[in-house]
Order: sequence, then structure tokens, then C-alpha cells
Amino acid sequence: MVLEGYLNHPPQGPGQEGELYPVARFGVDRPLLLLGTDGFIGQAAAKRELESSWAAMLSDGCTRRRQIDRAAHWVFTDYASLAPQLQAAGLMTAEARRALVGAVEPAVSVPRVRHHVRSFFARHLAR
Repeated sequence: MVLEGYLNHPPQGPGQEGELYPVARFGVDRPLLLLGTDGFIGQAAAKRELESSWAAMLSDGCTRRRQIDRAAHWVFTDYASLAPQLQAAGLMTAEARRALVGAVEPAVSVPRVRHHVRSFFARHLAR
């Protein structure tokens, strides 16, 4: 399972692309869930990685890609529920919250992340 991670090594220099990890180059031989958000800062780079490797990753039917909408990267952590509370207390601006976890409410994002993770594990580990 990849929670909005990169599928390549860091680039050696500015303007370069990093070498793809083997999983992105050759596909997988077991189930893989790629769970991301529509607000991921590295989305452009991740999209390039995914487009260049998607055919190999999907060829075996083991890979699934899901997305949490109106969310940002840190929605996969406790910040999903903490950031709105900090904003409500005046300790964080709305802009900072959106940058951190997105505009999605924790009542939506937390169950959605849990659903995707549980479903993946239930389907592939409960054998």
C-alpha cells in the first residue's frame, strides 16, 4: 500500500527525473493500493511517474488506484482531525489548513481513508 508516496528515487539534480523504483518499472506480483489526494503538492511529478509505469503496474490486475477528493497529503495522518480543531480555535488559518489536509471535513476524510485501507486489507490479507 502506498499512501501518496513517490514511485521513483529523488532526482540527481534540478529539472531531472529520478529513476523509477522496480515496482513502477516492472509491475507487481501481489496486490498494491495507491491511495492519493487531489491536492498532493508533488502531483505533477507523481503523475509523470504513474503514466510512465501504469501499463506495467496494471498488467497483472493487482494494482488499484484510489483518490480522496478535496484533500491534501497530511489527511493520512492525525492532522486530518486536528487541523480543523486548530482552525476553529484560531490557532491555524483556513489557508494553512487547506494546505495541510485540504478542505474536506474530518467526518468525511477519516472514514474514507479507513474504508480504503480496511477494504484493501480485508480483501487481500484475510485469506
